[in-house]
Amino acid sequence: MGLDLLNDLVNKVKESDFVENFIEELSDYLGEKNNMELEDKGNLYQVVDFSSKGVYLRDVNTNKIFEETNLPQELKEKIGNDYVLSYKNGKYQYEEELTDKFMNSLVDISTYQGIKNKFEKETNILEIGENTIFKLQNKDENYSILNYGKNNNIKVPNELIPFFSREGANLIYKNGKFVIK
Repeated sequence: MGLDLLNDLVNKVKESDFVENFIEELSDYLGEKNNMELEDKGNLYQVVDFSSKGVYLRDVNTNKIFEETNLPQELKEKIGNDYVLSYKNGKYQYEEELTDKFMNSLVDISTYQGIKNKFEKETNILEIGENTIFKLQNKDENYSILNYGKNNNIKVPNELIPFFSREGANLIYKNGKFVIK
């Protein structure tokens, strides 16, 4: 009898709008708190250009470009176009090692064209479809493995993959290059 009473009580609590609203509000609050903590763990930004007030930065996760006017003069004197900055603990920091890796990954236009043409010739990438979403499964030193459709994989030279893409990122192949979706 006592167990039936407990089950009835639990079912009534589950049905209560108050409890449901409380759980929803608590979930929203925890989600916002988690997002704030993630933002402060070190978002990465690429310097796009300088302005009279500061610098234009590209968020490497969203590809959105914005003008940042609150950079210390000392930092502005250290950086140049394509340098990588992180945002940690409320301030920007120059990421020298990551900038070096990024700069070393760049190839000249004719080399890029050669890699792209060979890739297109040796794979069926142009037949797959412009709206196909590729998921970055694995990225090693020279190649990345992308998944698409049902259990399909394609091996892609890293020169054709956006440098800042991470495993799990969604990409599309549009106008002869992979871009983050």
